[in-house]
Amino acid sequence: MNITMMSRWNIPCGVSTHAELLGRALVQMGHNLKVLAPVEYEDYQTDKDEPYVLRCYKRPKKKEAFFFNPRPFLEDNCDIFIVQNLEILPMEELLKVYPRIKKRAKTVFVVHEGKPPGDLTFYKFDWDAIVCFDERYRKFLCKIYPEDKIKIIPYPCHPLMPGDKKEARLKLNLPLDKKIIFNYGIGIYRHLHLLPTIERVSKKYPLIFLTLTHIQEWYDLFDVARIRYKFIELRNGKLPVNALYTYLQASDCLLIHKDSAEAIVVPSTAYLCLGAGRPILAYNTNFFATFDKEVLKYSSLSEALEDVFEERDNVKFVLRTAEEFVKENSSIEVAKKFIQLFESLLKPDRDTNKERDKIWEESKLPSWELETAPIL
Repeated sequence: MNITMMSRWNIPCGVSTHAELLGRALVQMGHNLKVLAPVEYEDYQTDKDEPYVLRCYKRPKKKEAFFFNPRPFLEDNCDIFIVQNLEILPMEELLKVYPRIKKRAKTVFVVHEGKPPGDLTFYKFDWDAIVCFDERYRKFLCKIYPEDKIKIIPYPCHPLMPGDKKEARLKLNLPLDKKIIFNYGIGIYRHLHLLPTIERVSKKYPLIFLTLTHIQEWYDLFDVARIRYKFIELRNGKLPVNALYTYLQASDCLLIHKDSAEAIVVPSTAYLCLGAGRPILAYNTNFFATFDKEVLKYSSLSEALEDVFEERDNVKFVLRTAEEFVKENSSIEVAKKFIQLFESLLKPDRDTNKERDKIWEESKLPSWELETAPIL
């Protein structure tokens, strides 16, 4: 199957994480994938782009240097066209080429929006299917789209990839005789207020608060903090998934502290990291509404850390539950559900391939559609 996906890619955000987990699973299953990704305004790609990734537009975040190259959209001959998180993409430009895409392919919208967007352009697209992650999304989507078009397919997990703790620590030059709490990414600043609690725990359990970020401002913030809190181990850099898993395998737990959000949200970091087989300590807010016993939800961080360090039964139960959850919702299993959806959309057209080919051959592109802005 020929599949094109319009999405962020190799970027530390939930949209990109979903696209990568799904897209790489589709490639692994033997499907042909093309990713039409934006040129990002910030230079923080997590990894080198694969050969099937083409960066051909910018998101309408800023007016300066914005561009949209229509050629890859107009010349694409895919079976399925997927759009991830429409509201952050150049909707007006996409809408101009969308009729041509719709003639050739079935279109699928993967919803990351946590509430109805205010931009009316969002509502002008006629999708063949709308995919959301759970019933919370369906409730507001039913007021926008026909119910029979809305499909629930859960957010994918990175497949199980447990590793040896000692081996990972030696590889990363980390101490073997201390507990390690891992803290990484664009949101590490959210954990600053937890440092006094971690300090109290450190008096009973020798530990390090392993903190890694590519954002210089947050690095500088923790660089100052470690003058006071000596247990902070601070590192700077970008984390491809394989490197991330080495850090997870070296750790005793991953800390994620996020306050409740007004919109519907999913904790993409947890879905990405559950496969490492390390407990995730999650502050009990609506960010973790999709999880029950798969993460260790806490109101008292000190008690949760002690449970982890003492390897208590509740932590062992969480790890077993998480493993089953990952198996059930691994990227491959989720990709299979997407393929089932794609096949159901394409089935009515199986006997009309000749007509489809005829439309393609007769699609002579007007000159204005071939004009391209300079690609940066």
